[in-house]
Amino acid sequence: MKRSDAVLLVLLIVPFVILISRAFVLQVVEYRSHRDYVESLRIQVKSLEAPRGRILSRDGVVLAWDEETLIAHATLATDFDEVEKIVGAERKMELVLKGQLTVTQAEAIKLQRAGVYVERKYIRKYNGMAPHVVGYVDTSRNGVSGVERQYDALLKGKPGYELVSVSPSGRVLGRLLTSSPLPGEDVILTIDSKLQQYAETLLRDSKTKGVILVQSVDGEILALASYPSFDPNALVSGIEPRQWNRLVNDPNAPLLNRATSALYAVGSVIKPLYAIAYLETSDENEFIVDCNGYYEYRTSSGKIAGVYKDWYAPGHGTTDLRKALRVSCNVFFYQLALKLGINEMKTWADKFKISSITGIDLPGEAEGLFPDPAWKQRRYGEIWYPGDTILCGIGQGFITLTPLQILNFFNTIANRGTCYTPHVLLETFDPNTRVRKKTQPAISYTIDLKPGTWAFLVNALIEVVSYKNGPADEGTAYQAFKGASFQAAGKTGTAEVGKAAEKPHSWFAGFSPVNNPQVVVTVLLENAGTGSEAAAPMARKILERYWELRE
Repeated sequence: MKRSDAVLLVLLIVPFVILISRAFVLQVVEYRSHRDYVESLRIQVKSLEAPRGRILSRDGVVLAWDEETLIAHATLATDFDEVEKIVGAERKMELVLKGQLTVTQAEAIKLQRAGVYVERKYIRKYNGMAPHVVGYVDTSRNGVSGVERQYDALLKGKPGYELVSVSPSGRVLGRLLTSSPLPGEDVILTIDSKLQQYAETLLRDSKTKGVILVQSVDGEILALASYPSFDPNALVSGIEPRQWNRLVNDPNAPLLNRATSALYAVGSVIKPLYAIAYLETSDENEFIVDCNGYYEYRTSSGKIAGVYKDWYAPGHGTTDLRKALRVSCNVFFYQLALKLGINEMKTWADKFKISSITGIDLPGEAEGLFPDPAWKQRRYGEIWYPGDTILCGIGQGFITLTPLQILNFFNTIANRGTCYTPHVLLETFDPNTRVRKKTQPAISYTIDLKPGTWAFLVNALIEVVSYKNGPADEGTAYQAFKGASFQAAGKTGTAEVGKAAEKPHSWFAGFSPVNNPQVVVTVLLENAGTGSEAAAPMARKILERYWELRE
């Protein structure tokens, strides 16, 4: 071999030998130290869950809150022998099978040394009061219903983040940087916990499906009880499909907020609307009928086309508008409805927005129905008959409203023409800035009536609860309210449901006191009987409790 060829071969071989030697040193001799170094450079960004804000009643009772918990997660680097020494064999198997385990603070510190990753999580808890108002969250902690959904953005807070050094096997080698999460805002409700609890107890003890609504005249909902109810704690951590199907298909509909989302025939609680329409539009002398217990509707030729009964079979005798409201004379209102006509009745219903959504700050509110001939033609392809008008005159037929819409109507009467938007948010509190934001009352609408109309109507509604002069003249709520220590005015309602074997729905709506009212109440009890025998006594009890709490 020539000398020059040998030199060239050496120049080619030596660098290659050097590279091989260096690779041997890096990959074999210094493998462990370099592996640890490279692994230490693996960085992950992990999200830190923000605690959700609390929900409280106006008197400070915590209705919903977050309970902090530590969750241990197994990784590829987990030393399960060491884990067993810390938590025991049974809980170690839970970690193995489920991949995670709830642990204490002391256990968390030790488990992290055994290659277990520990994160801070929050579980939503409820005290069970006012579930249809408070609502609940899903497994992702998003609001599903009630205030939890309505004010989800306020309650959620902002998540934090941490930079962690993690080995390929999953072992957390160190936390490099942490940005703490910001807790969500506390939401304080208008609900009075003592009044709410009492309302729920009344409904539960009655074993009757229904609603109790109590509202201050400026729109604040003090109590909203809907029965049957449900336990939101059972829904937070997830529910088996079979249990969920059983719950949503339950004929008693415990998840349904009957106050805002259920539509009912309203019966006689709507009669004040027609009294207003007559007083505002009629130039005639006072309308008077002779009630003998039934009304015969005749055609223009004099033929009897229908017979409509009064609830009081012997009849109320000579009846004017004031007495008709007091005794809830159906015969009077059959004829008043025909005198007004359905279009005039509809006009006044729309002026009071009686079937419109009230705008309450809860999701899922239903729109009511106050029909007219055009609606019936669209819906059924049929003309409007006089019998339809007659039935609407006593709150039957096609009219369906929510209890909240009836409450809204009586809020307007209590305020003599001003309706305040119902709301459940009293204020919010931001724990990060210490700032409180108070909700201001909002006027939904105003309606101008003759001063004499309001005076006449209120006096008639006072007589509903206070007038006694024999069964044909007595106020329909007199027996329920006699001896009451407070002033009140209101109207009963008995709504037939179309099934002979079922009792009618029972209604009462009213306000207290009469002058400068403070509180409006609506009670609806499904298939409980007349308004006088079921809803009115319950309304008295809730009003008594209201005044007791303010002594």
